[in-house]
Amino acid sequence: MAGASGSFGQGGNPTSEHDDDFNVRSTSPKTETQRPEPDLKPIESRYDKLDHHKLDELTIAYFQKATRGLPAFLNAEWILMIVAETCHRLNSNLKSYSGATETLSHYGTALEKIVLKAHVGKDYKAVRNLVVLQKNPYAYVDVDHSTDDKQNIASAVKLAWKVPYQGRAHLLLYETVATMTWNKGLRSNANSLFIVQSTGTGKSRTVHEHSKLVFTIPFNLTADEEKKGFPYPFPDNAIREHFHNAPRAFLPARLYFLKFLFDLFSAVLEEVETLKDWLKPAKTYGDVADAWSFYLEEKGRNNLYRRVVRMEYEKFLEEEEIEVKDESDPAVFNLIAKQTQNKISGLISFIGKLVGDEKCKSPDARVVVSFDEAQYLTNISIPTSADLPPRTLYDAFCAATNEILPSPVFFLFLSTQFTLWRFVPPQTMFLLDRIISYSDQNNIRPPFTELPFDCFGDEPLIRPGEKTLKDVSTIHFMSQFGRPMFSNLMGAMVHGTELHMVNLARAKLIASSKPDIAEMTDDAKLAVLAVRLLLDFNTSQADRQARMVRLVQNHMAIAFSIPKHREALSVGYPSEPILAEAAARQMNVMRNSCNAMSIALLLQEFVERGLVDKGERGELVARLIFTLAYDEAAEAYERDTSENRKDPVDESSDCPFYSRGVPLKYFIVALFGKTHAEHTFKSHPDNVRNGQTFEQAFERAWVRFTHFQRAGNSSVISTEAAWAAAARAMAFQSSSGHAGMDIFIPVVLRDEKLQEEIMTGILVHLNDRVSAETKVRAEIDEQEIGFFPSQPANGLNANTDSRPYITIVMELGVQPFYRTQAENEAKSNATRADRASSPAEHNTTSRNVATSPRRPAVVAHPRYSIFAIGCSPSVYNVVDDKDVYATLLSSRHILQEHSRQTPDSLSAVRRLKPFWIAGPECFDWVGETKLSSVDPPEEPVAEGVYTGNELRSVVEQDEDENAFMANSQ
Repeated sequence: MAGASGSFGQGGNPTSEHDDDFNVRSTSPKTETQRPEPDLKPIESRYDKLDHHKLDELTIAYFQKATRGLPAFLNAEWILMIVAETCHRLNSNLKSYSGATETLSHYGTALEKIVLKAHVGKDYKAVRNLVVLQKNPYAYVDVDHSTDDKQNIASAVKLAWKVPYQGRAHLLLYETVATMTWNKGLRSNANSLFIVQSTGTGKSRTVHEHSKLVFTIPFNLTADEEKKGFPYPFPDNAIREHFHNAPRAFLPARLYFLKFLFDLFSAVLEEVETLKDWLKPAKTYGDVADAWSFYLEEKGRNNLYRRVVRMEYEKFLEEEEIEVKDESDPAVFNLIAKQTQNKISGLISFIGKLVGDEKCKSPDARVVVSFDEAQYLTNISIPTSADLPPRTLYDAFCAATNEILPSPVFFLFLSTQFTLWRFVPPQTMFLLDRIISYSDQNNIRPPFTELPFDCFGDEPLIRPGEKTLKDVSTIHFMSQFGRPMFSNLMGAMVHGTELHMVNLARAKLIASSKPDIAEMTDDAKLAVLAVRLLLDFNTSQADRQARMVRLVQNHMAIAFSIPKHREALSVGYPSEPILAEAAARQMNVMRNSCNAMSIALLLQEFVERGLVDKGERGELVARLIFTLAYDEAAEAYERDTSENRKDPVDESSDCPFYSRGVPLKYFIVALFGKTHAEHTFKSHPDNVRNGQTFEQAFERAWVRFTHFQRAGNSSVISTEAAWAAAARAMAFQSSSGHAGMDIFIPVVLRDEKLQEEIMTGILVHLNDRVSAETKVRAEIDEQEIGFFPSQPANGLNANTDSRPYITIVMELGVQPFYRTQAENEAKSNATRADRASSPAEHNTTSRNVATSPRRPAVVAHPRYSIFAIGCSPSVYNVVDDKDVYATLLSSRHILQEHSRQTPDSLSAVRRLKPFWIAGPECFDWVGETKLSSVDPPEEPVAEGVYTGNELRSVVEQDEDENAFMANSQ
């Protein structure tokens, strides 16, 4: 691709006899051409913080070292490479020869002169300060929103297309189109592909970059009501209006579009022929494609398309003495299709002669026609009879493209708004019995969704030990992740107004220009929760699939994949920190609005309506509890004006900046409440002797997670991944089948630059017990999951690396429902009395760990275990309604729900045998046996929050008492 544009950097202007804006200028065969003067502005001086004198010295020294033994004169490519190598602020693509070549080719002799002049004077400041060469061009220019917002934003969008393209999506698209073209044969619908993805993912830019590889005729069909979104390239109004005037009947519309294709390729062939001299330097098809793309982008597009729609095809029919009496006559279609194919062949042959490949034997697509905002065609219906399925202008257009299948032309349709069944013409769509089988739907490929995400060039966004939590919490840094839209638009924001990016993300997420107003659609609410809680969507029914489609169209969801059968799609919200911050703020609005439904109740409603897959209910509820606790901690930290705050309070916003992170202490208080938290802070590790208290061990620790993501395997449940997760403000839900570990929340131990050595985590296990009859046994051991590295960095070894970690065992579904209330109380009172008189004193933290044969004397990493039994306000501070959470967990029991809770009533219900347990209600019919014994089951562990030592003490003491009673008997 670098060579595709290398020959068009200097010489005369491209001219066309149909283009009044270009001045005609004669050129000799050896004279190259020059593009219009590019806009090479310097950055604003106030943003230039570089020491150019030192950088010049470094650059000159680099030249001397790099060019030793080479000729004294270097070309502009080498100079630009070395200047970029010695300046961290410049785009990393410039450090390669191909990248420097492509940039110089794009900006022509103007940039080359600046580079060469700088080298002659040994002063490279002018090169370093060019806006177009920066990693983030927008960070160094002022955009005056106060004068004309619309004009400035539109200019910023246009400028974004000048920034070097990141990623390989255009190459993947090239391979996909090539493969489909090789295999299409004469099968219907095999010469087109839909490109479908969410807003801001770079669909148009990817096709634009693809147009530098394949000769492309691009159209933008954006409707008038959609122009407020600042589309670029600008809408082709003439083409859209021409399509709008198509007949509203299928066969006439097909003929109409076939005529359009003939006019289009006729006009393009004439236009290319007038540019013959300008195109002479081209050496390959890629060169011609790149030059043509530049020509359309800069000058020729509007005039060409206006001429296409003014062409009168009827004149051609008159010249051929053809009278169209019946628009369904196959002879008419055959003639028009043949003449259109001839025009296409003439265009390809002409380009082949230019580049010395007149035979044109390549099976690749030689011409691509693309339609941006293609939903314009799918949204215009064509009336049909009752026995036929509904059809649209899109269907008629595809029928027309099937008439030119033998030609190496491929059609791309771009859209965010799609409905799966509109991509697939029904089998009864085409009525003509022709050689082409119009009912062969296997030829239609699923939409192309593989568009750019997390694109940042050759240089990583962050390396271990480079940035602190404060550094990664800036909106500028956060915007570099995810879809290209965020990073591209970030620079369009005036310095000091970066929060506008978050508000833009909020508006995009809920599809409303007024995100601070609590009125939101169900789709918008579902999107907000899905961003943060990692919701699994239920796509088992058509109406639910339609909702997933709307989430992609209107609410920023990403279409991960569409299977070959096209009957479903995989949709979700990957990690985008800006979008997660937007969702957190929107949840704040939802919680604090008048008559607001609680988040848990809203989630319950979505689950009951089948919009969210039930899946692992416990994991879903756990993610909800942790998210609500994190938000409450962030809000409490924002309100804290005491000495506990180590950073200034942001008084410019009524809403906390959730992505800042919160001290771990605030999170524990918000999670379990002040009483349980204080008890936890005083606890000691349960696997080592003489360990520090929780409060001492995690005195400077922070957590930062605004959203959950799914861990594909155990490789990311580690401290090595923890620092990267903290940088993106995310926590992990482990993949199904990962034994012993369900949720991982990264913890930063101290305020230093993020790297493995300062990371630990909260490891969460969800116990599946739904009955309190079984004692708590689950423990999490970091060694079993390889959480800490076996070979720590910085010269540490396993014995000196003593970072602590936290484990939480959550038993959300525990309800002591088998015994009556009277039986529970009697048993509990008796047990407490026995323990009070027992010489073995119950101590929550100081049961002698060293004397227990179950614990090793030396363990590298102290473990602070927390066991949370139950799911009620007495356990979790953020649980406001126990019944709602019980419904979410599906842990309600028939006895708990029974309207009369007297011992006799509950005993009578048990006698009806809705379940079987030992006791007279179920087994009195077998006589006096253990099965019919009235002895109630052993006492459950009561609801509450326990530390590891405390719960172990309770369990072990019970075992000692049981052993004593057995020996006595």
